[in-house]
Amino acid sequence: MAAVIAAAGIVAYWPAFRAGFVWDDHVLLLEAPLLRGPLWRIWFSSDATDYWPLTWTTFWVEARLWGQAASPFHVVNVSLHILASILLWRLLRALRVPGSAVAGLLFAIHPVAVESVAWVSERKNVLSGVFFFSSLLAWTRFDDEGRRRDAVASFLLFLCALLAKTSVVMLPFVQLGIALYRRRAVTRRDLARIVPFVLLSAAFGALTLWTQGVNVIRGEIAERGFAERVAGAGWALLSYLQKAFVPVDLGVVYPRWPVAPGSPAFWIPLLFVIVAAGAAWAAGRRSWGRSLALGLGYHALMVLPVLGLLDMAYFAVGPISNHLQYLALAAPCALVGAGLAALHRRYPSAALALGVAASLVLVAWTHRRAAAFEDDLHLWRAAARASPRSLYAASSYAAELGGTVSVAAAVGELEAFIARSSDEADRRLAHAHALVFLRRPAEAAEEAIAGDAIRPDVQRQIEIGRLLVTSRYAGDAIRVLSVQVERAPRSADVRYWLSAALFRSGRADEARQVVLDGLRVSPRDVKLRNALAMLDQQAPPAPVPAEARP
Repeated sequence: MAAVIAAAGIVAYWPAFRAGFVWDDHVLLLEAPLLRGPLWRIWFSSDATDYWPLTWTTFWVEARLWGQAASPFHVVNVSLHILASILLWRLLRALRVPGSAVAGLLFAIHPVAVESVAWVSERKNVLSGVFFFSSLLAWTRFDDEGRRRDAVASFLLFLCALLAKTSVVMLPFVQLGIALYRRRAVTRRDLARIVPFVLLSAAFGALTLWTQGVNVIRGEIAERGFAERVAGAGWALLSYLQKAFVPVDLGVVYPRWPVAPGSPAFWIPLLFVIVAAGAAWAAGRRSWGRSLALGLGYHALMVLPVLGLLDMAYFAVGPISNHLQYLALAAPCALVGAGLAALHRRYPSAALALGVAASLVLVAWTHRRAAAFEDDLHLWRAAARASPRSLYAASSYAAELGGTVSVAAAVGELEAFIARSSDEADRRLAHAHALVFLRRPAEAAEEAIAGDAIRPDVQRQIEIGRLLVTSRYAGDAIRVLSVQVERAPRSADVRYWLSAALFRSGRADEARQVVLDGLRVSPRDVKLRNALAMLDQQAPPAPVPAEARP
């Protein structure tokens, strides 16, 4: 069965072996000073934006083994994903979940996992997944046989998973779920045994919140009220479930919700979730109902940190992302596998035909999605086509067209977005992008400021300001970025590009002061420290190639 899972995974992800570096691979891999420095800085400094030292270490080693050749990185990612799929099968089999082999196979070929596997920067997902499932497998053996060495192994593997990516902090609750699944109750003994895991989770959770707040989230994320966060979580959870069970309309990035947060209709998904949770709880008295409730509960638990209740850097791109439910995907795969196993007991031929047909469709769909990671142009073209309402996707694709095809193609893409978008703020921001390409900077600045008045969006304003700076329209960039430096005074990106615009306008002293003010808040920020060094040398802050990518 392991060979079947591996073969299916290789076929599904074959295009990834020929893929390149995309999106923030350029920042995290090709241009990261951290990977060129000593290994100890990865583990014992705050230079990294997020604390994933084990993931960073794999990149550090590979950078020395094969330099900037992309294919070996992809081979490692696919291999780790296949190993995680096999471990999931073994875990479910140890828990005596029917259809465990089918679940492992589905996990290996599920198209929602493509971003985690074919995008090199998401190594943290597949690496943490290997340790996460290994830890739970060791815990299951400890639960069966009571050997202390299995508990110690589970704890150490959990530590490795956290060092790869801290999104696995929910593992102690999964351990309680295993107790519920096996014994229908959680005892004091169960609670006592997970105390070390809870303490470890709490420590890494606090570390993640601190690093995100200090190094990543510095005012760029749009302000959201309590009601918007809670109701938006309902939208996110249902969206993740739909894409897990019915993987259609998958995109690289996703637009904002189609209903305005202030509308009463915005609460409908959350109400549906509450009613469905109540029904699942009531059905839990039956064997099938208990399995369904625990499976859906696991999925909700694993995506809970990324539902939007707390801020995270990715929300500047979109409200959800496929890669954020990588580990949560195990539950839908397990439930479908169990359903096919139940069908097989009564109608074996029908179950076999359905399973084979579904597997072939998923392999083909995953194969096609993985092909989009060939390079940035292909990726953003796929993103713009799959999410036509996403301004991020449209502007990113336009930027790639402008740099590799023609300015006319970039403007045409933005005009097409304007024609199909019903969001006035997005339309104005897209128009501002197009006006920069058309060398009409004053009008571009006016459109950006008008869009900001409709709905503040610091990240999109930074992008327009950057475009104006790199196009040598410094005065107009100052108009756009000066507003944002007041709104997001802790944002290194705003200050970096504003300082560049001020310097190029002959206002070097003001540029230096903008950077110094930022360093008082974030004294370790690499970008601001580099900007200060260049200003001291009387050279304008040079655009970092990766920063030229939206």
